[in-house]
Amino acid sequence: MFCVPRVWCREVGFPVLLIIVVGLFCYANSLHVPFVFDDDSSITENSQIHNLAEFCGPAGYGYTPRRFIGYLTFAVNYHFHGLDVAGYHLVNLAIHLGCALLVFILARMTFQTPWLRNSSLGPRAGWLALFAALLFVAHPVQTQAVTYIVQRLASLATGFYLLALVAYGRARLSQERWGRDFSLPIVLWYGLALLAAGLAMKTKEIAFTLPLAAAVYEFSFFRGRVGKRWLFLAPLLATLLIVPLSMLGSGQSVGALLSDVNEVVRETETIGRGAYLLTQFSVIATYLRLLILPVGQNLDYDYPVFHSLFVPRVMASLLLIFALLGLAAWLYGFRPRGRAINPAPEARLIGFGIVWFFLALAVESSLVPIRDVIFEHRLYLPSVGVFLAIATAAGMLWRRHPGRSVPVAAMGVVLALALATWQRNLVWGSLESIWGDVTAKSPAKARGFKGLGRALDLTGKSAAAVVAYQQALRLDPTMYKARLDLGVSYLEQGRYDAALAEITRAVQQAPGDARAHYNLGLVFDRLGRLDRALEEYHRALALKPDYKEPLFNLGPVYGRLGRVDQAIDYLTQALRLAEKYGYDQRESIHYNLGVAYDLKGWSAKAGVEYKRALALRPDYGEARRALANRR
Repeated sequence: MFCVPRVWCREVGFPVLLIIVVGLFCYANSLHVPFVFDDDSSITENSQIHNLAEFCGPAGYGYTPRRFIGYLTFAVNYHFHGLDVAGYHLVNLAIHLGCALLVFILARMTFQTPWLRNSSLGPRAGWLALFAALLFVAHPVQTQAVTYIVQRLASLATGFYLLALVAYGRARLSQERWGRDFSLPIVLWYGLALLAAGLAMKTKEIAFTLPLAAAVYEFSFFRGRVGKRWLFLAPLLATLLIVPLSMLGSGQSVGALLSDVNEVVRETETIGRGAYLLTQFSVIATYLRLLILPVGQNLDYDYPVFHSLFVPRVMASLLLIFALLGLAAWLYGFRPRGRAINPAPEARLIGFGIVWFFLALAVESSLVPIRDVIFEHRLYLPSVGVFLAIATAAGMLWRRHPGRSVPVAAMGVVLALALATWQRNLVWGSLESIWGDVTAKSPAKARGFKGLGRALDLTGKSAAAVVAYQQALRLDPTMYKARLDLGVSYLEQGRYDAALAEITRAVQQAPGDARAHYNLGLVFDRLGRLDRALEEYHRALALKPDYKEPLFNLGPVYGRLGRVDQAIDYLTQALRLAEKYGYDQRESIHYNLGVAYDLKGWSAKAGVEYKRALALRPDYGEARRALANRR
């Protein structure tokens, strides 16, 4: 009978199980959190991912060469789950648990490296690795990268990033163990590191720093001839080219390409490099505060942009950054004037954690201006370094003060963080809740009120939605999407004149927005102004050829105008699109196609379409009556 060694159970099995259990507890109440914010443009309204076979070909890669792997996972989710959010959340949670396990493996593995192999913390390495992983999996600041579905891009890129570093470390440890440069295990581990690095960089641009992190890890914890070590690092360093090459030919600025959302705030569009960097000094201090004291979390911060170094908040933040970098240098054993010291070997792991934090933030918190200056999910990868540093410091404290006080306190911290994560996920529980939280914390920011208005509209609270949209427009009259949503709200209430006025203004503000033209067409459709409706539907399709709503509406409008041949043509196109992507409106298209065939006198073909409509929706009264009237 096969027996698992007790040592393995204690040092590996139990920690892995505990990490998974804590993670499941933290996110058990997040599986039905709705699509929010950029989930719509990236998933629900993104026809590019609605056909997995097509996305796996040139069209899918051409759509997003920079983040192909991340969007491929959305295409797989859509293929199997459609718009059922539970499937997406399960994948996000699995990625988060995988990242936490990789944090555990990385921390534990680091104590097997030449630098830490004989550390006095070695016997506590398993506990230290477990504490770091539990901090990672339980911390509420991670919710935005886990619960907010589209930010899987951040968590998945982090997973590949960690996997690449672990694989690289295993390859180097195999070299140390076998005393040779190449063997099958070394080649396999190194190949996995290169593969994971490539996947990370094709998931999100934050992975650009991965080869540099590997170099820092190499020179922090391994030994050997410098030239030989650089040679071993060279293929991994070559992957630095992947991200910039993927960005070439996009026609957009680097900041726009790195932007996390499509819903852009006007005030942040014109930040210069200098102002962005100065602002990031303060943002980094905010990130550190969130990691130490995670209160006041916000999906959409109303963060000030700074233009002077001599603002007290900016200066204090810069001094904090310099202090941390100085501490990292001291922990690595360096003093001013080149005089070296010899701190405890494990102190270098704290220094490495600090370096990791700043290195991982370098893409999004440096000189490249990004439209939104702060988002919590940008902390997902950098937090690994902070948690490694905290866990190592706790281990050193435990060595100095043996007993149960340190581990008990550590577990108390993990429990408190897990409860905070559970509570934060309750806020994510509904669109009204999360946007209500945003507007309470960012009352001067228009985007939150626009989101709240949409949430209220979806729950039938039209009057309250109108108030929210109007507040958004008071804060930012140029936010045409809030004006458009206000017009749509009026339309759904039957207030056609008000809807026409608002949507017309939205079209004037953004003549290139397909959704604005579609909704203007919808108003004309409801008003019976069918020629104008056709005009706007066609404009919407010209701007966005795969836009299903105007295509689905063109056939019935042509039919009402008596232009039956054109009605059949557009209904056939609509049916082809619906079948290609599995859209729900197929039954109504079949019904309308049957009506058009009846008008042409094609009785048999009409009957087939009515039956197809009923097969898709047995309670479809119009189709049933049309079929009955033919007998």
